[in-house]
Amino acid sequence: MEEENKKGFKIVDKRGAAEEERERPAAPPPPPEPPKETGNRPGPESVQGKNSPGTEPSSIGGPQFLDLVGMLQFGAMANMGMIQSPDGKRSPVNLPAAKDSIDILTILQEKTKGNLTEEESGVLTEGLYHLRMGYLAMMQAGQEKGGKG
Repeated sequence: MEEENKKGFKIVDKRGAAEEERERPAAPPPPPEPPKETGNRPGPESVQGKNSPGTEPSSIGGPQFLDLVGMLQFGAMANMGMIQSPDGKRSPVNLPAAKDSIDILTILQEKTKGNLTEEESGVLTEGLYHLRMGYLAMMQAGQEKGGKG
């Protein structure tokens, strides 16, 4: 036996250890950590208990009604060839697509009447006026070109 100790072997009987661990109650798992905020939006727990998500103005940079209006206005202007890219080229004219954007803005104006702030209503009304005038000018210019050719 002395020779075995010199070689560095140590024998430990662990047969009973597994039974002892089974008898002990398991430790409860640690509580989950609260979700860490990523970006500029609050986590889902901040929404609980509110009547609806749109009742309060957002204090963060999330999408707003005017963002939707601006996107549709920009699309109409691009389809009328009013937008110039950084290289100096204008977007191709697509009047039916421009008319669709103007029509969607008109529907938004009708469906949100009385529910908009003064600023939102003003931006929508002014934007529609200018888009309609631009569209009308493009249509008249197209008819003059077609009539002369």
